[in-house]
Amino acid sequence: MEKSSQSLNIWKILLPTFIGVGVILYMFGKEFNIEDLKQISITGHTVFWIFIAFCFMLGRDIGFTIRYRYLTEKQLSWKQCLKVTFLAEFGTAITPSSVGGSSMAVIFLSKENIPVGKSTAMVFVTLLLDELFFVVTFPILLLFIPVSELFGDASTVGTSVFIFFIVAYIMKALLCTLLIIGLFFKPQVIRWLIIKIFRLPFLNRWHRSAVKAGDDLIISSREIRGKTLSYWFPLVVATILSWCSRYLVVNALFIAFFPVYDNLLIFARQFVMWVLMMISPTPGASGISEVVFKQYLGEFIPFVGVVPIIALLWRLLTYYNYLFVGAIIVPRWAKKAFSKKKEE
Repeated sequence: MEKSSQSLNIWKILLPTFIGVGVILYMFGKEFNIEDLKQISITGHTVFWIFIAFCFMLGRDIGFTIRYRYLTEKQLSWKQCLKVTFLAEFGTAITPSSVGGSSMAVIFLSKENIPVGKSTAMVFVTLLLDELFFVVTFPILLLFIPVSELFGDASTVGTSVFIFFIVAYIMKALLCTLLIIGLFFKPQVIRWLIIKIFRLPFLNRWHRSAVKAGDDLIISSREIRGKTLSYWFPLVVATILSWCSRYLVVNALFIAFFPVYDNLLIFARQFVMWVLMMISPTPGASGISEVVFKQYLGEFIPFVGVVPIIALLWRLLTYYNYLFVGAIIVPRWAKKAFSKKKEE
């Protein structure tokens, strides 16, 4: 049993890696142009901005670490919060983007001696903060960027993406509204609504999960009601730091290789990318991410042959690193966490 479990864990790491690298190799084979590569010279400027991209990636992890630190009201040490951050990111990396690794954070936090009720509340709060960042920031960006520039050409693909994006945005706004009402005002009403919806014939198979989610929401509401501004302020700042750092990795990589004239548009296009990646059935959106990267950011890269190189660097900094780190810390963490349970 232990051997098969280890094998499964290895494949959860290798499969998304093979998919993502396979797509990049395909891009190399299709778009490789030696003349384009000759246009690129590795200078101190290149190394500096790749280092800045790495710093932005650290900013993402620092933001999430700060968030766990204040979510637990400093019950966990900085080291424990960093470990939970890496564990949660690893969980996200090995599950389909449509599923995500947030639910796994409950397990990770509970194993760090955070009560299940409180850890469940934290997951709801992080979900609310992440969705609010998207819902609030996107309209602000639209004040400075025309819709036509944001979604690219008016082709059938571009129109379909636009429609899908609007539907996804409305759903995110509705989710934020439900979470705010459920966590701060009427958790019983939202629980009743969730259960009613999942009694519909085509949703009935998830009814038990819906009941549990409703119960978790009520517990979470009890945990966070009455929290003051001193509790929420660092959480909001940490969320902004994490998401902005995540997006600015691409901007820094672009600047490393060629002049960039519209950093705000590149930043904003990643909102579209993120929504498209969320529907991916592959772990960590492997394969889909690389294709979407080329589709929505490729036009800013003056040399077509360089697209696969930048895409690979982007995934190394924002995805594969969590697979590698997770492969190192998860076995040790699991052995320690579950051996504690056996002793108890």
